[in-house]
Amino acid sequence: MKQSMGYKDSMIPHNRPLITSEDRRAVDLVLSSSWISQGPITATLEKQFVQLYSGGAACALSSGTAALFLTLKSLGCTTKNTVAMPTYACSALLNAVNMVGATPKIIDVLPDTFCIDPEALKSQGQNPDYVIAVHTYGAIAEVEALQNQDCRIIEDCCQSIGGVNAGDLLGKKGDAAIFSFYATKVITGGQGGLIWSKDKAVIETVKDYREFDCRENYLPRFNLQMTDIQAGLINSQMSRLKDIRERRQYIAKIYLDALPDGLTVQAGLGDAGRMAHRFVVIAPDLMTRDALKLYLELLGISSAVPIERYELLHRYLKLDKNNYPIAESLVDTTLSLPVYPSMTDIEVDKIALSLKEFKL
Repeated sequence: MKQSMGYKDSMIPHNRPLITSEDRRAVDLVLSSSWISQGPITATLEKQFVQLYSGGAACALSSGTAALFLTLKSLGCTTKNTVAMPTYACSALLNAVNMVGATPKIIDVLPDTFCIDPEALKSQGQNPDYVIAVHTYGAIAEVEALQNQDCRIIEDCCQSIGGVNAGDLLGKKGDAAIFSFYATKVITGGQGGLIWSKDKAVIETVKDYREFDCRENYLPRFNLQMTDIQAGLINSQMSRLKDIRERRQYIAKIYLDALPDGLTVQAGLGDAGRMAHRFVVIAPDLMTRDALKLYLELLGISSAVPIERYELLHRYLKLDKNNYPIAESLVDTTLSLPVYPSMTDIEVDKIALSLKEFKL
């Protein structure tokens, strides 16, 4: 029993935020200003995204789910519309679509990137009105192929902020991009979300909904505001976004070099510009995946099954599992390893050595 507790006490966690002394000072400045609700620091965060994306407009909100809901609403999505999304994704997508009253259309994913499969979408016949293109764990969704299906595209960059493809930031190709600052995301404020769009009218509509109080005209609106406390922490972390991406890439490369024969990984983890939000290993079968998870745990290394079978969106909606063979396979074979900037080099080397010595 003591030995077991020792493992737990010294476990390398799967997630751990990096809160620096600069981050603490940024939050302290907000606290000492006496303005802690949505205010000038939140506005600064929005300006920072406009600068990052070289134009357009941005609106900070209470969560990534709020960002998706208001993006759909501002793009005109109603009860008459259908919204396509990958089944291998967070239930927040379903929640946002249900909030606007639209009909979800659940699509299988690609086996290498885990992103929505444009061909699977096409095979379902009638085009959806909207598609949520999730850049899953930082991988690149095929936005251009989705645009060929004559629908409006929302790029879900909640797991890919700062990721670059062919010299361009992810999020620029669609009608709007959404971001999350939840505790386990690349940049965190504990909670929080944001919408960026090249179309300033989209953001004006979002902000009109967000500013619910002290209005001359009444329309149904809701308080989905971010606080300046959150924005202060997010702003501070955004200033080192490039360093965060490079640290994650560095760790991913060490793992890739240590990967034993028989294990593969999500596509693109070694690509320049990739934001490695997760380092997802693909095992040949369920038995090997579970053996790897137990092996790492006994060595004091936490890992996580990224999405459990019951969490697949088609499972939530009780759709025919035979229409989602790739996602059904991924839940049996994938395992996520720690890959965050607050890891020490000793922790990284321990995980790499453990990977190298794993026997299939």
